[in-house]
Amino acid sequence: MTAEPLAPPRIHRRAIGALLKLGLASLIVGVATGLAVLLLVWIVHTIEHLVWGHGEGPFLDGLAMPAVWWLPIVTVGGAGVVAALGWYLLRRFGRKLATVEQGVDGAHMPWWETLADTVIQVTSVALGASIGKEVAPRELSAMAGSKVVRWFGLDARWARILIAAAAGAGLAAVYNVPLAGALFTLEILLAQFSVGAAVVALSVSAIATFVARPLVGDASLYHVASVEVNPSLVVAALLIGPLMGWGATSFATVTKKLARFRPTGWKLLVVLPLTFAAVGAVGAFFPLILGNGRALATAGFDLSQPALILLLLALLKYVATTVSLGSGAIGGTLQPSVAIGAALGAAAAAGWAFVWPGADGTALAIVAAAAFLASNMRAPFTAIALVIEFTDTGFTLLLPIFLAVAGSLAASRLSSRAGLRRFAPIDPARP
Repeated sequence: MTAEPLAPPRIHRRAIGALLKLGLASLIVGVATGLAVLLLVWIVHTIEHLVWGHGEGPFLDGLAMPAVWWLPIVTVGGAGVVAALGWYLLRRFGRKLATVEQGVDGAHMPWWETLADTVIQVTSVALGASIGKEVAPRELSAMAGSKVVRWFGLDARWARILIAAAAGAGLAAVYNVPLAGALFTLEILLAQFSVGAAVVALSVSAIATFVARPLVGDASLYHVASVEVNPSLVVAALLIGPLMGWGATSFATVTKKLARFRPTGWKLLVVLPLTFAAVGAVGAFFPLILGNGRALATAGFDLSQPALILLLLALLKYVATTVSLGSGAIGGTLQPSVAIGAALGAAAAAGWAFVWPGADGTALAIVAAAAFLASNMRAPFTAIALVIEFTDTGFTLLLPIFLAVAGSLAASRLSSRAGLRRFAPIDPARP
C-alpha cells in the first residue's frame, strides 16, 4: 500500500504566496517607474525642441553656442519665474511634499503635488537651469512605488525595500544605468545589503530601464574614444584623487550651507528668478555651464576645449549650481558633479603631459569625474558604477578609478575631521 504524498505545510504555501505577491509588486513597480521616467523624459525633449529647436536640446547637449546670444537669459530667467511661481503655489496650497528618503521611511507622498514638483524640476532643466535632473525621476518613482506597496499590503520591511528600489530604478531608467540604480538603492537609500534587497533592486532597475528605452535609448550617455591604462595614468590618478576629494567636499559644503538660507514665501518669487536670470546671463557667454552638466562633461571627455577654458567652466558650473540650489530650486548635483570633475580632469591632463607624457586625457577626465562624484555622493560604489555605465568603458579604467576614488574619499574624510563637514551619507540631490 503506497503512502499518500504529504501536503506541503501551510507555512510553505504562505511563503510561496508572499513571494509571488512580492514578485508581482516588483514587476508593477518596475513598469510604473519606467512609465514615470518616460513621461518626464518626454517633457524634457518636448520643451527643448520647442525652445532650442532640437529634439535633445542643441547647446545643452554639446553644441558650442545657442542660436542667438540672448536666448539663455530669456529661457533660464523664464525658468526661474515659472519654477518660483510653481513651487510657491505648491508650498502654500498643496499638501506637504516628502523627500525620497522620507518616502522610503514610510511618509506619505501625495500624488498631484509630487507630480507637479517633478514636472517643475525637469522643466527648469530643459530651459537651461544649472541643476541636475535626477531628483525628479527618483521622487516620482518613489511615489509610484509607495502607492503600489500599499495596494499590495506588503509588510514594513519589504515596503521600504520596494520604495527604495523604485527610487533607484528612476535614476537607472533616466540615464540607462541599471547597475548604478540598484547600487544607489542599496548603498544610499537602504544603507545595507541583503540578498532579498539586491534581487528586488536589480529586478526593478532592469524592468524600469527596459520600459523607458523607447525615449532614453540603450546607448551610454557619453560616447568616448577607446582609452588605455599606463603607468603615467596610474600615477596621475593617485595624485588627482585627493584634489577631487577636497573640491567635492567644498562643493557639497557650500551647497549645504546655502540651502540653510533658501528663500521661502514671497522672497522665493524674487530671489529665484533673479538668480536664474543671472546664471542665464553668464550662460549667454559660456553656454556649456547651462543645463544639468552633460554638455560640459562631454567637452571634458572629448578634450574639445583648452585647459584654461575648462578650468574656468568648472568654476562657473560650481558657482551656477550652488547658487541655483541655494536660491530655492529643487534639483540634483549628480550630473553637475560629473561635469565639474570631467572638466578639471581634462584640464589636469594637459598640465600632466608636461610632467609625464603618455596619460590619456579622456581617461584622466573619466577618472577625475568618478573621484569627484564619489566624494560628493559619499557613495563610492554607486559613483564608480555610474561613471562606468555613463561612459561605457567597462573594466578598462577600474584600477585608476579605484585609486582616485580611494584618495578622494580619504581627502574628504580628512577635510571633515578638520571641521568642513560630517563624513556621513547624504542625499546628493536635496542638499
